[in-house]
Amino acid sequence: MTTTAQPSEQPVAPADDAVTALMADRPALGETLDRFAAAFTALASFLGAAPDAELIDRLRAADQLEEWPVTDDDESLHGRSLLAESALAQEDATAVRRDYNRLFFGPDPMLAPPYESVHRSQEHLVFERETMLVRAAYAAFDLAAPRLNKEPDDHIGLELTFVATLCVRAMDALDDDDDLELARILRGIRSFLADHLLVWAPACLTQAAEGATTHFYQGVAALGLGALAGAEDAFLRTP
Repeated sequence: MTTTAQPSEQPVAPADDAVTALMADRPALGETLDRFAAAFTALASFLGAAPDAELIDRLRAADQLEEWPVTDDDESLHGRSLLAESALAQEDATAVRRDYNRLFFGPDPMLAPPYESVHRSQEHLVFERETMLVRAAYAAFDLAAPRLNKEPDDHIGLELTFVATLCVRAMDALDDDDDLELARILRGIRSFLADHLLVWAPACLTQAAEGATTHFYQGVAALGLGALAGAEDAFLRTP
């Protein structure tokens, strides 16, 4: 995710009731933003590209699994258990990377296509209308996909990175007592989750969980499903 050269002036709308509710408990909001910034950043690193051995070992290390930021749901607990099994089975980087390619990359037909437009468009192709809508959502926050027009903007890794970036920006606005900017960013998080990630990514990750041959990617998929469900609860199901 890259920042565009010229920040645009964005109109500031008043906070709606749901955003106001999120902002009412500022310490809790800060903790929520921190948890999902960490979880989505980590998930993006394993879903955006095939990981190397160091990254694989880092995620499934016992101390890292204990510190996984989303822990209060069955999928997240299952994911942590599967990653611990991966470590015990000593699944090596070759097997894990092969599994990633089977699921998300190719050269054979992908078992869990990682592009929103493939899941949502009528023709199930990349660079469809959904891709352009995601591009516009990034641009509203002066962000762009790193390989614009060469790789689709709506890859699951990029969409997770976008939400993580907004969570970090929201934490900065919270620290600066910039409530207008905080409200704008929270609206962006809520709308992107509701209009994009939560519409298609659970199906993608379910395909990955069912198609993976390694405990590692079964675990990553479960962690992703847990994190998305947690984000829905945290940002969209406000009192």
